Amino acid sequence: MTKIVRALHGATTIGAASAPYDTAHFRINYPALWTGSDTERLTGVLPADTELAPWPLAIMLPGINVGSDGYRWIAISLAQAGIATLTYDLVAEVMPGSVALSPGLDISAVMPGEYGRRPSATALAPLLAAVREANSAGPLAGMIDTKRVMLIGHSAGGTVALENASRDWVPGLRGVAVYGAHTMPAVMLGHPHGTVLPLPDDVPALVMSGTDDGVIRSSADRYQPTDDHDPVRRTFRESCTHRMSRLVVIDGGTHMVMCHNDDSTTARGFLDDAPTTESLRRDGEVRCLMSGLLIAFARAVFADATDTSELDRFATHQGIAGWEAHP
Repeated sequence: MTKIVRALHGATTIGAASAPYDTAHFRINYPALWTGSDTERLTGVLPADTELAPWPLAIMLPGINVGSDGYRWIAISLAQAGIATLTYDLVAEVMPGSVALSPGLDISAVMPGEYGRRPSATALAPLLAAVREANSAGPLAGMIDTKRVMLIGHSAGGTVALENASRDWVPGLRGVAVYGAHTMPAVMLGHPHGTVLPLPDDVPALVMSGTDDGVIRSSADRYQPTDDHDPVRRTFRESCTHRMSRLVVIDGGTHMVMCHNDDSTTARGFLDDAPTTESLRRDGEVRCLMSGLLIAFARAVFADATDTSELDRFATHQGIAGWEAHP
């Protein structure tokens, strides 16, 4: 039987930001039960399904100008598997004078001489504090295990997730999973040509990319690319050193396939190939595969053991174009 998923809504202030760009609106998606009570009928608030509680927590970091609705399918899929999943929207200054939907990034923290000294993710700490508050009272009281946290990121949100994947900065962090993301900094930040920023090595990373990613392909000039420009693969090989980390290349995956339904009025999805009937069918298959990968990775990192066998079974899946693990 398919699990019911409901969302608890909230807002939190981003202390590092200035008004009016200092508020993140979030949803905590959780497994729920319909009991037929009058309270449920009149308010729409359903109690938690305690069968798999306490649930670990996943936080979804969005790409630039990508609304959280595009990731709802991920939140539902994970919540049905017993993983509470937080999505959020934050309008912020991503660069001086440039306002956009943002994962929350302090650009000064990734500059030469500053990178690695302090978190660059401005939204994570306030969001985790909001989850702890929701976990203390109300319909989700005691239901979330904040000592088991995973970050999931797409595009720029994936970069923020990777670069902040430290247990010192994100208490309870067990792993990070990203799609269409890397840690090669733009030339404008001042790092030497060809730099791939190092990552914390205390949690595993699932680094996913697609063979048809038009956004990364069309953005190469930001990074003074070489002939073998592949920033996602370089990030995995040079910076993801944890032995449970995996690189997964998904056949037919576009940059925006992680979003459903994709909003064509914002972000840079127009850099992917124009959709066709066949590509839309394939996109559904890609998302199904991605869901399976995320759940298998989550189960591996949330378990006390280090068994990756469920995840590694995907290495031979017909939808996988490339798979790498560290020796």
